[in-house]
Amino acid sequence: MDLALLDPVRYALAAILVVILPVVAAFWFVIHGGISVWKRRPAWQAYWTAFAVIVITLAVTLANLSALAGDDLGRYPGVFVAGAVIYFSSWWLSSRIRSHLNFRTFAGVPEVKNEASALIESGPFAAVRHPRYFMILVGTVGWCLAANYAGAYLMALAFTAALLMIIRLEERELVARFGAAYEAYRTRVPALFPRPSHLGKLIA
Repeated sequence: MDLALLDPVRYALAAILVVILPVVAAFWFVIHGGISVWKRRPAWQAYWTAFAVIVITLAVTLANLSALAGDDLGRYPGVFVAGAVIYFSSWWLSSRIRSHLNFRTFAGVPEVKNEASALIESGPFAAVRHPRYFMILVGTVGWCLAANYAGAYLMALAFTAALLMIIRLEERELVARFGAAYEAYRTRVPALFPRPSHLGKLIA
């Protein structure tokens, strides 16, 4: 196999990553950052606002795609394969998480509509409070390794910082919704990175 064929694949992976991660962060910042407003308004306003912000974010990232992708750090087949394994492992992990959540919960509908719902503490949620974000980070690490572009790594670091801020916003809402039950849960279970002894719970 001509390993040079990996180069356009790697660039495509880097380009997709530096576009998708800002879009994901923009969506959740709109939903969780404005939740006090969205609760008082029809749900469509929240999602159309998020859509508008996503379009603007896409326009900015696509206009600066080459700069955001950054320098090619080299073609290393072993690193590419390791990245692919990590990424597809994150998809398997996400299937375990999805079995505990429906699409409405993934999209933040209960928060936006201020709907009553049960606090989930079982399965992957017994390992970390935000397993879907953990899954995204694992997948991002694999994607970055497969691409091996400087901009992909930098965007992943920026996205991790953004994700930590989003978690703070989301947990403010969760405390308001669930009160003492969530406070107790928060003392028992880490937010994003599982303890080694709890890794098995991610696949429960």
